[in-house]
Amino acid sequence: MQRYRVCVADDHEETASVLCEGLKLHGYEAFSVYSGSAALEACRAGEADLLLLDVCFPDISGYQVCEQLKADRKTQDIPVVFVTVKGGKEDIAKGYQLGAADYITKPYNLPMVMLRVDAAMSGRSAVARGGEGGGYLSDTAYTDHLTGLRNRRFLLERLQEEVEEAHRYDYPVSCVVFDLEEVKALDTELGPVSLDDLLVELAMSLRNHSRTFDVLARYDGTVFATVLPHAPLEHAIRYVGKIMDDVDATTFSDPSFPTEVRLNAGVVTCQNGSALGADYVLGEAMRGLLQAKSIPDKRYVAHNLSQQQ
Repeated sequence: MQRYRVCVADDHEETASVLCEGLKLHGYEAFSVYSGSAALEACRAGEADLLLLDVCFPDISGYQVCEQLKADRKTQDIPVVFVTVKGGKEDIAKGYQLGAADYITKPYNLPMVMLRVDAAMSGRSAVARGGEGGGYLSDTAYTDHLTGLRNRRFLLERLQEEVEEAHRYDYPVSCVVFDLEEVKALDTELGPVSLDDLLVELAMSLRNHSRTFDVLARYDGTVFATVLPHAPLEHAIRYVGKIMDDVDATTFSDPSFPTEVRLNAGVVTCQNGSALGADYVLGEAMRGLLQAKSIPDKRYVAHNLSQQQ
C-alpha cells in the first residue's frame, strides 16, 4: 500500500510534532518545516503529496505559499489543507479562493484532522484516476464538514446507482444505518466527551473498517449510513460487528472525559434492487435500526430484501 508523504508547515515546532506523530500513527509518512519558504521548497522538490499549512510565518504567509503552489503547474495538484488560528469568515474564504482543499481552525480535534487529510488525499486520487468520483469528491455540496464523510445527498445518489448495478449484474449490495445514542459520562463531575468528538471518532472507525469503494456518509445528526457493494448479508453483519467492537473497546476512551455510548444498526441486503429504489432500501435499513433500538439486548436487526421478493 502506498504511504503518502505529508509536509506539516508550522512555525511552532511542538504543534508540528503533534501533527506529524498523528499522521504517522494513521499510516502516513510525515515531516515538518517551520517557514513558508521551506514549505515551498519541499513541495517544489517533489517531497510532499499533501501540505498541512499554517498561515502565520516570519517570512511569507501561508496564503502566499498556497498561491504560488497553485500557480505552478508542477505543484498545483498538491492538496493544501490550512491548519491555523486564523478562523474568521474572510480568512476561510480566502483560503478556499486560493485553491485550498480544506481549512481547519485551531484548536482542532486530531482525529478530525486525520479524516480531513484522508478526504483531501481521496480527492486527489480520484482526480488523478480521471474517474467520475473526482467530481463528487471535490464538491463540498456532497461533503459533511464535521466528519469529512459524504452527506445525505451523496448517499442517496450513490445508493440508487448501486442498487441498479446490483440488479443489472446480479450481485448483492448492502446498506447499513448506524445511530449513536445513550451517551453516558463515566465520571459525572467531568461529564462526557463532546458530541462532535464522538461523531468524528465514529467516522474514523467507519473509515478504518471499510473498503476503498464503500460509500460512507453522515446521514443526519448522530445517524451514519454506509453502502457496501458486492457485500452479502453475512459480510454486512460482520462489518457491523467490527464497528461495534471498535466502539466498545477503544473508540470513545478519551482519558480526560471517559464516556460510554450505545451504537445501534439496521442492516439490509438486496440483489434485485432497481425495482425497490434507494428510498425503499434506506427506509428498510431505518426500520431495522428502530427495531434494534426497541429491544434492550438487540443492537442490530438485519433483513435480506432479496428473499422477500
